[in-house]
Amino acid sequence: MFKAEKNETVSTCGIDMLTDDDLEQFEEVNRFFVDLSGWGIEGEAALTINQFLKKVKAGKYYAIIEAGQFQVHVGEYIERKTK
Repeated sequence: MFKAEKNETVSTCGIDMLTDDDLEQFEEVNRFFVDLSGWGIEGEAALTINQFLKKVKAGKYYAIIEAGQFQVHVGEYIERKTK
């Protein structure tokens, strides 16, 4: 799980795959379909990397939910509130 420290940034180590432990600690609030090939263009179903980065918000967490050959589904998460 990657925590964004600033808007529109992703760590140089990238975003990890979602784990079962993440599901217990975090709640999904949004999901993005992102092109990783570098050949995607704006207006296609998958967001380009730059379009995705504009949606990354400080304090939110991000994890890859599914990965294909050229695209990924990235979840945006918040920490679950403890009772």
